[in-house]
Amino acid sequence: MTTLAMIDLLVCEQCDAVHRKSHMRRGELARCVRCGARLERAQRLTPDGMLALTVAAAVMFVLANIYPIVRVDVHGAHGVSTFWGAVQASWQEGSETVAVLAAVTVFFAPLAELLAAAYVLFPLARGRRAPHFAAAMRVLRIVGAWSMPEVFLLGAIVALVKLGDLATVAPGIGLWAFGALTGLITLVTAFDHQWLWDTAMESTA
Repeated sequence: MTTLAMIDLLVCEQCDAVHRKSHMRRGELARCVRCGARLERAQRLTPDGMLALTVAAAVMFVLANIYPIVRVDVHGAHGVSTFWGAVQASWQEGSETVAVLAAVTVFFAPLAELLAAAYVLFPLARGRRAPHFAAAMRVLRIVGAWSMPEVFLLGAIVALVKLGDLATVAPGIGLWAFGALTGLITLVTAFDHQWLWDTAMESTA
């Protein structure tokens, strides 16, 4: 079977039933006729729109990592903390595992995810397929499972609430950026990988 013929086929991940693709409107969902599992959703965004979301997420990522996430006032004494300050404090207090997990899931995995998405989408937005496209898509799939800025955001909010009884606590620019990053990363993670593959196969190398 030729590569072009295989592009027109969908295989259900649940029951292995093979379906022939049909034209779908944006946002329309295709389900397996045998077991009802989701097969594919027609992408609502163009590669340009997906790239714009990725760039916006990258901007929020930078802001979240360079600006303070919280400002604490205790009896006239002021202090601020950045994400990396919190990671360093965890390490110095003997919580090396927590520090490493935080660095991996909140910094390195999201960074790799955004770089891989930009690498894939920038050529697609111009009608071309990136070199080593398959490897970049594997990176997207693997690091997506480790990218968890929302866990850090939730923990930071809980800590702010608990500290509120002991000190005056104000969220910093970094925390607001983490909030925006969480929403944008969620959208990036929701990109239909099958659609990206199909678009790449139809593009020039």
